[in-house]
Amino acid sequence: MAKLERLIIKHFRGIENFEQRFKGGITCIIGRGDSGKSTILDAISYVFSQSWGVHLNDSDFYKCDTNTPIIIEGVVSAVPEEMLQKYDKHLRGIKSDGTLVDDMESDDAVDADPVLTIRLTIKKDLEPSWDVVSYNGVEPTTIKTNDRSKLNVFTVSDYADRHFSMSKGNPLYSLYKQLDEDAQQDNGNAVLDIVREAKIAFDRSVSDKFTAVISKIETKAKELGITLNEVKAMLDQRDIAINENKVSIHEDGVPFRLKGKGSKRLLSLAIQLALSEPSGVILIDEIEQGLEPYRARHLVATLSKYTDRQIILTTHSSHVIVEIPCEALYIMRESARSLKHVEGDVQGCVRNNPDAFFGRKVLVCEGPTEIGLARAFDGYRTANGKESYACCGICAIDGHGKNLENYVKGFKSLDYETALLCDSDDDTLKKKELIDAGATVFDWDEGLALEQQLFYDVSWEVVKEFLSLYYTNCEKEGASQDEAKKRVFSQVVSILGRKETYNEHWLDQEKDELRKALGKAAKQGKGWYKTIGKGEALGAILFSHFLELDETKSTIRKKLDELSNWIDS
Repeated sequence: MAKLERLIIKHFRGIENFEQRFKGGITCIIGRGDSGKSTILDAISYVFSQSWGVHLNDSDFYKCDTNTPIIIEGVVSAVPEEMLQKYDKHLRGIKSDGTLVDDMESDDAVDADPVLTIRLTIKKDLEPSWDVVSYNGVEPTTIKTNDRSKLNVFTVSDYADRHFSMSKGNPLYSLYKQLDEDAQQDNGNAVLDIVREAKIAFDRSVSDKFTAVISKIETKAKELGITLNEVKAMLDQRDIAINENKVSIHEDGVPFRLKGKGSKRLLSLAIQLALSEPSGVILIDEIEQGLEPYRARHLVATLSKYTDRQIILTTHSSHVIVEIPCEALYIMRESARSLKHVEGDVQGCVRNNPDAFFGRKVLVCEGPTEIGLARAFDGYRTANGKESYACCGICAIDGHGKNLENYVKGFKSLDYETALLCDSDDDTLKKKELIDAGATVFDWDEGLALEQQLFYDVSWEVVKEFLSLYYTNCEKEGASQDEAKKRVFSQVVSILGRKETYNEHWLDQEKDELRKALGKAAKQGKGWYKTIGKGEALGAILFSHFLELDETKSTIRKKLDELSNWIDS
């Protein structure tokens, strides 16, 4: 049972040149749509195809250029001994660090394991050819379907119905051949042998039932001058349409091919796991298809334990990647020449922000208020003819305060365009280090939090709208409007260091000291707007008056305009 060590793809679909080394165990490839994830799995499937041909067309060539052939090479180890002997002149070696050795007689090959390199070439005529190649001067030699099938590389796909039948080349038939000693020695059609035995028993029963009928026919035949030998009623062989592909797995008498997509994919995978013992290669495109989130999580958690198999899968599901250890995660980007490995020190980042790994850019927000503001900004932009975050590949995530720096550095290390939306009231945040690492930082005036900057920048009427939002939120939480107003008054008076009695007209006159005190009160403790929903409602008020802000004097206006440019870049 083979293990894929290295894959080379040239001129196939959206990939011009690609080379990747693979490890054992589970490998999960993530990335945006059309980045080439499925192309990688298809390339593996094609180069080890158990079929005599593959059905491609001109659009499968890179940029539809049929003058340059598609070339896919798979380097495999753990090859069956009979294949090592058959292709001994084409053997290469692979060392523990992944280095390939072309000359197996050299000193470099002493500690190297033998590998075969199988190449699929598809030229302009669309006729595929499979060869075992070496780089030691020996001419390539053709490898036929039978030998490729011995490598047991199977794909779990949407077209898994055939996996439940006994047709030759299907996983179920391969498993039958693997487990049944008689089948290993017999090259005949096992199902037809069974049918022939059943026909003999059936004919006996039919013959007995039709004895009287046959006797009367024989009598009449003699009258007409027809001499008959032994006449019996039997099943016509022509009507026996049973062969191996007619035998399939059923549950409660119902063919499994009629089950739901998720159940069919799981059973197909179960067959292939049984077949690939103790080793083998299983390919699964979009593993979450047809599965509820809890079943998808359970599946990948289980597959992660199969360290003796090689399982290569793709996913678009955040439920999947949170269950997979970072060392098994790889990112595919459009036109990339290899996969980007997700290092283990960002495991916490993966668990807390799985959605962001499917984006193009990541906006790390200091907390839930900033997340809400960012969401409101997305709505404002789209309402004014700008592309949405989704169109731009932007994902806004909660930095959870103390994790800000780790999240920004983690995403930057994985080559994501990363920006930080944060306050300026924390001297411990190493913004310069983040900027030097390539991140973009959007923050407020020195020493100010978002709430303070908002109360500083907007008009006094908008300040009152902010307060009305807070009063409404208090009502939802069980306090009356009067109680909420008195609570704000009490906080402000305390910040100003005064002793005053509540007066409902205390906000009628605009004062800078009130702006400062309100901003400080809004951010204190649990804060007035410290949830995503409250932050989004706060943002909605801001953006309904956004164009009223002075673009030269308002920090909020300047910074968010800069953020908009970063989103569109």
